[in-house]
Amino acid sequence: MKKYLQFIPVILLLTSLHVSAQDDVALQTAQGSMMAKNYTSAESNYTNYIHSLSDKLPAYLKKVATYDTCSPFEKGELFPNFTFTHVWAQGFCERGEARLLLGKKDSAYTDFLMAIRVDHKYAEAYYQAALLKKEKGDKVGSCIYLGKAKHYSDTMRAAKDAYTMGFCWMCGAQYFSDGKNAVGLKEYPEALKNLNMAVLLCPDSATYYVYRGAAYDGIGKPDSAMMDYTTALSIDSNNSQLYYRRALLWEEKQKWDMAFRDLSRSIGLNSGFIDAYVHRAEACENMDKEASAQFDYQQIIRIKPSYGDAYYKIALYQQKMGQDACPMFQKAADLGVDDAQGYADECKKAADKAARMGR
Repeated sequence: MKKYLQFIPVILLLTSLHVSAQDDVALQTAQGSMMAKNYTSAESNYTNYIHSLSDKLPAYLKKVATYDTCSPFEKGELFPNFTFTHVWAQGFCERGEARLLLGKKDSAYTDFLMAIRVDHKYAEAYYQAALLKKEKGDKVGSCIYLGKAKHYSDTMRAAKDAYTMGFCWMCGAQYFSDGKNAVGLKEYPEALKNLNMAVLLCPDSATYYVYRGAAYDGIGKPDSAMMDYTTALSIDSNNSQLYYRRALLWEEKQKWDMAFRDLSRSIGLNSGFIDAYVHRAEACENMDKEASAQFDYQQIIRIKPSYGDAYYKIALYQQKMGQDACPMFQKAADLGVDDAQGYADECKKAADKAARMGR
């Protein structure tokens, strides 16, 4: 029995390769018909190719739907190597193009939407669907899809031109303005309504993602905020405030090493950013890197000599190391750090006692 079983995986592999090859031939035949401008034949051949996917497509779409609802952390754990199956989406999109040339706009539109479901980053499918949305009178919907088309393909000149000519950016700017004002008023649910639209209309604006991240943080959705800050950084990697904001979210999760990394990037872009030094010092303390924390407290004093807590933290470390911490405790107390006052008083008592004994 074992003798026969060992051949089964090989047979399955060969069968799988054979089916895959048949699928490829079906797609290539359809593409050949398109090149020959035989659109009726192309539609038929693309349909044959799509029928060949019927056994695999439902499970794939279910997986995509689950993937869409996951946080960035869950995606990394549950779908570490996930990629969209672009070639399947290509079959739907190209059949849509054939149907469009045959005057079948409704069925073409359905194909473009299906191509997007299969591959969320398919720029051509977004572009074609956008043109049909505009024809139907859906200007906002058209702009959203044009925004995605140009976002997912920097070289897609037609999408860029259509986006600009449609003044889509102006529509996005209005939603952003309303959302930004709502964030300022801490009306986060209202802010999200507008900022969601702003991001859809302008998916390549780092600023829009930043404010939406702040709104998500405001309603207690740190994972969504983290996703937006990360997206914003992929667009603008030289934003010190963005690294700082994301670091604060890492702190909430007690991911001190990640917080330290982002705070270091923030400081690297803005060497005078006191708040970033403060939080990096705290991250160092939580990682038992006290010497590194002391470096940050020294930098804080260099930038802002009136920052009392930094003197207090340095004094505690000096005391732990057996050094004279009294000057630092006194400085911290003078700057209004209540916790330092008791230490400063003890230092004064010890100094007075030493003076009496030395008489």
